[in-house]
This record gives sequence, C-alpha cells and structure tokens, in this order.
Amino acid sequence: MDPQRRRRRAAPAADRLTSLPEPLIDGILTRLDFRDAVRTSALSRAWRRRWESLPTLSLSLLDGLSTLPTTVDSVLIRYAGRIRDVSIRINNAYSVCRIDDWLIALSRRGVRSMDLRVDCGLSINSSIYSFSNLVTLKLHGCYVPSTPVGFAGFPVLQELKIADVQFSVNLELEAIIGRSPLLAVLELSDVYIPSDEPCMIAAPNLRSLTIVSVADYYAWEFGELPRLDNATIDFDTYVNGNDFGVFVAGVAHARKLTLSTFYQPVLHHLELG
Repeated sequence: MDPQRRRRRAAPAADRLTSLPEPLIDGILTRLDFRDAVRTSALSRAWRRRWESLPTLSLSLLDGLSTLPTTVDSVLIRYAGRIRDVSIRINNAYSVCRIDDWLIALSRRGVRSMDLRVDCGLSINSSIYSFSNLVTLKLHGCYVPSTPVGFAGFPVLQELKIADVQFSVNLELEAIIGRSPLLAVLELSDVYIPSDEPCMIAAPNLRSLTIVSVADYYAWEFGELPRLDNATIDFDTYVNGNDFGVFVAGVAHARKLTLSTFYQPVLHHLELG
C-alpha cells in the first residue's frame, strides 16, 4: 500500500480529540475530578489549558486527599474568565483558614451558583454577602458572619438552602431572606440562632418553604408569604402549646402543607384549597 495513503487514513484517527466540538470537551471536563481535568491538557492542542475557562469549579479539600490550599490559589489565578457554578467542600481547619481569600477572589467572577460545605464548622468571611449575581446559594456546616453595613441583599437569588449553620442573631437570616426579592425556594435544616426572639420569614415570591429544626416552633415566625404553594415543617421535639395554632396560621394558606415531629405526625400531607 502507498505509504502516503496509509498516513492519510491514520490522520483522522489521531486527530479525533482535537476535532471534538468545544461544548463537548467542556461537558467531559466538568464531569472529571478536578485534578484529572487539569491533566487533560496533555491530550491534544484543543484540550490544552481548556480547564482554565470552564464555567464550573468544584474543589474538595478533605483529610486524606492531596489537594492543598496552594493548589487552589494557583487555580484561581489561572482561571481566565467568569465562573458560573462553584462547589467547595472542606473538612479541615488547615484549608478552611484560606476560604476567606478564595471567596474574595470568586466574588469578582460573576458566580451564579455557590455550594459551600464546611464540615469543620468554622466561620466564613463576610465576603459571602458580596456575591450579588447569585441565583442559588447553599451553605452547610459553617458559622455565618454578621451582614456588613450597607448590605443590599441578593437581588436575583431564587434558591437558598442552609443546613447545620449558625447565625449570631436572627436579624442576619432575616436580612438575607428579606433582601432577596426573587427568592422562591427556602430550605432551613438545623439552623441555630442563639436568640430569644423568633426569626421572621417574609418573602413576596416564596413558593416552597422547608424547615427541619431541632428547635421548638416558637423559634420561627411567618410574615407576608402571599405566593406560598408548598410548606414542609418538621420538628425534632413534640409539638404542643396554645400558640401552635398561631404558628400554623402563618403558612395555612399554602396549597400543600406538611407538619410533623420526630415522635409523631401532627398533620400529614394536608391538602388545602
């Protein structure tokens, strides 16, 4: 067989990685472990440094893994453009001490979805309040600082999910909820607020509300929720008390209301309207 003809036949097979569409390459990279995504730079010219412009950044800094804070520093420096989705999970104090610097760097990247899990329960920086483009915010296992002076809220936030989080006063959570005019989904699971005053939940566009709490129901109070469609309230302790009816009245207009306790259901899938 003619050697030149043989080379012409082999060329397309050798160039398959380079010829892949960029959206397909990005889809593959976002499904890889971060370190593997970086290593794909060696595959072909089309893949070289492609990871640096991905719209999604997922970092896990866990005990027993080799990812170091300095690695995250270098990643954020080399990222060329905006980052749409950010997921960070940390379970050691050595890494969490750097989270403040990373949040400051990320706040300038137009992040629209933030999923932050700090399993060691340490405080995060108030720079979390500067992510004005957030549509989705998920916080787990951290201490949330006081809102800064002049905090304008999250103007486009639609989904807020908070679990195993501590606030210093109820006004902080009230400010986040009340200053998120487009908020449609709110989930609060084991949120701790060391205050004698109940936390007021009021949101003009809220459609779905979930509260799972070890605290008694009097830790929460409902304001204006005109568009509430679905409410699920689950308490760890047995519910009783003469003012429980007042509490329920705040969400009784929801089309679907589920109330339960750890010990026994109070109301289960009550359909209203």
